[in-house]
Amino acid sequence: MSDYAFVAERAKKAFASVARLESALARDPNDHAISVNLASMRRFAEQARLEMERLAAVNQIEICEYRMVPIADGDYGLSHVSKSLLEYQNLFSQIYDAIKNGPKRNATIGKDAEHESMLNFAFSYSGSLGVVLLARSERTFFDGKLDKPIEAVYQILDIDNVDTVKDIANTLGRAVVKRVHDWSKVTVEGGFSADIRWKRSDGRILGQHVDQYRLNNIVAFIGSTSDVQTERVSVRGMLVGGDISSNTFHLTVPGGETYSGGNAVDAELATMTLGQIYEATIEISSVYYYATDQTKKTNTLVRLSGPIRA
Repeated sequence: MSDYAFVAERAKKAFASVARLESALARDPNDHAISVNLASMRRFAEQARLEMERLAAVNQIEICEYRMVPIADGDYGLSHVSKSLLEYQNLFSQIYDAIKNGPKRNATIGKDAEHESMLNFAFSYSGSLGVVLLARSERTFFDGKLDKPIEAVYQILDIDNVDTVKDIANTLGRAVVKRVHDWSKVTVEGGFSADIRWKRSDGRILGQHVDQYRLNNIVAFIGSTSDVQTERVSVRGMLVGGDISSNTFHLTVPGGETYSGGNAVDAELATMTLGQIYEATIEISSVYYYATDQTKKTNTLVRLSGPIRA
């Protein structure tokens, strides 16, 4: 076992001992022996943590302390804890993938990027619920492969309006926006705020407390952000449904697409006869919703001429 692995294991055991002594003291707060042992173990655990951080830097290992702070009764539902951690991993890997391979529209992560950005569980500790995560890095004279993703995590949590959402989508891709929405949403639903601190192997420390107010704002701003694209197509097809009074149409192109929707307010419409062939101009509107990573299409009939005789 390497020096780093040995010290990390020692820190893990020390913090586990701290948690057991804290539980014992909670049951019997007047037990002086437990209080003395707890104080001693806390000092030992902190020393082990500092030694772990020193050796992590030598071994080019980044350390992330992820702490979930409950806003109410202090419960930690397993599904809420696991979802918050999982979505944070997905967010980090999606950012890493975007920086390494370029922005993505869909929330998918390449296998290599997923492997290279994997966060490994080291140990947990009390004082809210803290989890220490480790990530192996490679560092050159100038920087490490995880430096930019770590910095980007903090930058994207500054979402404060719709324009910021679109800026992130333009630089890192829509997929990253979807991931930060999902992480924020499950953390809010779990009843937590998040305190996240990275201790990089170059000695730099980045930390940020993201409270429920900010998390709710992130969810709301992304939820209200969408992109709209429109195009007009001219087609010839059979009218199989709809009429002027119901303000609807349904047209099929032989061997091609089927179009259905509403009629434009100022549409130029011939008399509609079902089963007849018409020339149609249709406006197709595609609305992409950032929060769901889904696109909704609507068809609007702008012009209908005919019927056309064969």
